[in-house]
Amino acid sequence: MKKNFFVTTGLIDSWESGENNFLLGRWCEFPETDNSLKKKSDTNIIKNAYYWDNNEKKNKDYEYLEKKTEYLLEEISKKLSDIHNIQEDKEYWRVIIYTWLSSYTTTIFERWENIRIFFENNKTEKFYSNFILFKDQDYIPKNHLEFIINSQKDSWNHLIFLRILNFLNIPNLSLIKKDSIKNKEKKIFNSIEAYQHQPHKKNFMISLVDYFITKLAFKFNKIIIESFYFPRKEYLQICLKYKLIPSKYLKIFNFNIKEDNFLKGNKREKFKNLLSKFNTQDKFIEFLLHNIYKDIPKSYIENFEAIKKKILPFSKKKKIIFFMHSIFVNDNFKIYIAETKKIGSKYIHAEHGGGLTFAANSHFDFFEKISDKIIRWDNTEQKKNIYFNLSPTLPTIVNSKNEKDKDQCSIIFVEPRKYLLKYHRGPGLDQSINYFNELTQFVNNLDIAIKSKIKFRTKGNYSYDSKKFFLEIFGKESIEEVSDKNSYEKTMLNSRLIIVTYPETAFSQAMYSNIPTILITKKEYYPFTKTALKTFDILKKNKIAFEDFNEAKDHVNKYWKELDIWWGNEEVQSARKNYLTNFFNVRPEWYKEWSDYISLILSRS
Repeated sequence: MKKNFFVTTGLIDSWESGENNFLLGRWCEFPETDNSLKKKSDTNIIKNAYYWDNNEKKNKDYEYLEKKTEYLLEEISKKLSDIHNIQEDKEYWRVIIYTWLSSYTTTIFERWENIRIFFENNKTEKFYSNFILFKDQDYIPKNHLEFIINSQKDSWNHLIFLRILNFLNIPNLSLIKKDSIKNKEKKIFNSIEAYQHQPHKKNFMISLVDYFITKLAFKFNKIIIESFYFPRKEYLQICLKYKLIPSKYLKIFNFNIKEDNFLKGNKREKFKNLLSKFNTQDKFIEFLLHNIYKDIPKSYIENFEAIKKKILPFSKKKKIIFFMHSIFVNDNFKIYIAETKKIGSKYIHAEHGGGLTFAANSHFDFFEKISDKIIRWDNTEQKKNIYFNLSPTLPTIVNSKNEKDKDQCSIIFVEPRKYLLKYHRGPGLDQSINYFNELTQFVNNLDIAIKSKIKFRTKGNYSYDSKKFFLEIFGKESIEEVSDKNSYEKTMLNSRLIIVTYPETAFSQAMYSNIPTILITKKEYYPFTKTALKTFDILKKNKIAFEDFNEAKDHVNKYWKELDIWWGNEEVQSARKNYLTNFFNVRPEWYKEWSDYISLILSRS
C-alpha cells in the first residue's frame, strides 16, 4: 500500500518516488531542476485545490491582512527605533518598511493558510513529508529586492513551509529528514531580474552621463522627477521651462553598502528578543513575530545606519519629489524619503500604470498615507482631496500613429509569479495555467490565415514559462520577442488586431492607439470596482471584451478581413472612448496640463 507524502515545493529531493505525492500547489509542478520524478509511472501525483481561487475567502483574508499589517507596523516600528537608538514614529517607519512588511505578511500568511487548510481537510489520513535543512542565515536578504528574489526560490519556500509545519506540530504528519541534495537552483526569477532590474546595454551610456550630472542636478533642482515615465521631448521642455537639470538620479539612490561584520552590534539578535516578548491569541501572528527576524532585510537592521549616513546629505534640502517606481523596492530611496519628509519635502506619487480599477490594493492604503498627492489616470473615484487627475505620460501617447497594411495578430500575456509574493489582484497560478490552456486552444481554432499571423508576447518567465510552451505548440515564428529594440509600442503598430489577456496598462495603451483590440479575461479573477464592472459589461456588449474563448474565436474569425467594419462602428467607438475617458484619459493639451500642475506645485512650495 502506497504511503502519502506531502510535497510543499518543486525540490525533487522532497518528493517520494513510487508513493502518493500530494502537491500543496501548482508551483510544485515546475521544479528549478529536472522533473524526472513526475514521469515515473509508479509515482502517483495528487493535486491540491488552491484556496485563494475562492473569492469570498480571498476578500475576507484581504481585510484580515490589512488590519494585521497595520498592527505589525505599530509594534515593529517601536522595536526598530529601539535597536537603532533613534526616536522615530510609526509614520517614519511606514515609508521605509511598509511595502516590504505588507508583502512579507501576505507571503507568509498565504503559505500558512495553504498548510492549515490542507490538513484541516485531511485530518484522518496519515502523511509523511521529506524535508531538507537549509540555514536561515543563508537567506537573510540584503534588501527588499533580494527578498523578492528569495521568495521565488524553491529552497526558501521549503524553509518557510518547514518552519510552519514544525510550529503547527500536525498530529497526522511525520517529517523525514533528507541529507542529500540533488537540487541546484537555476533561479527561475533570474530571467525576471535580468529584464526588470538590471540596466540594459543602451542604458549604460545614460548611466555614465548621469553619473556626472546627478549630484549637480540634485543640488540645483527644486523638483526631483525620479523613476518616471515621460516622453523625452516633453520632459526636456519641462526641464527647460522650470530651469531643471535633466537627470535620472541613478547614482543617488542605486548604491550598495559595504557590509561590516555581520554580528557587529548584534542588532538582529536584539530585534528577535524584543519581538519574542509579545503575547497574542492569533497563532499566525505569533508565528510571524517569532520568525520575522530571520527574514527582515539587512537594510532595515545591520545596514540601516550606513545607508542613512550616505543618504542624509541629500535629504537636508527641501524638495518636491515626483516618483513612480522606486518606493516599491528601493530601500535607499525609501530611507531618503522618510528623512527628507521630516524637513517638509513634498512627496507626489504618480501611478505608473492603469486599466479597469480594482477595489483592492496590493499594499493596502500605503500611498494614501505617505503621499502629499497622488496623480491618477482614471476619473472614476476621488478621495479626500489627495487624488489629482492628470493625463498618462507613457510613450504610447506620442508614438501611436496607426499605420495601415499591418497583418500581425498580437497576443499580450503575463504570468503570475510561481510563488505568491503580495496580495495578487489577478488570476492565481492555477487559474493562469488553465487560462493559458484555453488560450492555446483558442489559437488552434482560429482560421489558418489568422493563426499564421499570431505573435505571442509575454514579459518573462515568472513561473511556468508560457513562452516556451507556446513556442512548442505553434513554432518559433509565433513568438514576439521583448527587447529594447522591440518595444510594446512597436508591437502595437505592427498589429492588425491586438488581443490582451489582462485589463491593465497594456490594454489601455492598445485602446488609446485605436488599433482594433479585444480583451479576453474573466471578471471573477479581478476585484473590480463598480464603475469598472459597468464598463467591462459595456465593452462585452460591443465585442471588445470577452469572457468566453469560443465567442472571441467566432468574433475574430468573422471580422478578421473586415476589422474596420466592426471597430469603426459608432457604438464600438463610443464604448472605446468611454473606457478611455474613465481610465486612460489623455487630453489633447496633456503637456500643458502637466506643465501647469508643476507650476502650481512650485507656487505653493
